[in-house]
Amino acid sequence: MNGITELAKLLKDRENNVDYSPIIGRIIELPNLKVRLGDKVILTSAHIKTCVSLDAVDGTGNYIHLGKEVVLLPYADNQKFILIGVVQ
Repeated sequence: MNGITELAKLLKDRENNVDYSPIIGRIIELPNLKVRLGDKVILTSAHIKTCVSLDAVDGTGNYIHLGKEVVLLPYADNQKFILIGVVQ
């Protein structure tokens, strides 16, 4: 094996193939955002960046997205999340 091939093999071995797949959570509190993942994990606004507005209210002042499912994409080694949408 020549040096370039060996270096390429070493770099290939070090690749971290981290798959980031969407996660479904449920909004459990607004306006102080809290999202539940599964039975035990609760994410707050410190863990989440949103791409959509969640503060819409109906005619009686209730948050229309409260209790709805949301789609999250993990980043930063699954320590932070991007909220990309509300499941209708």
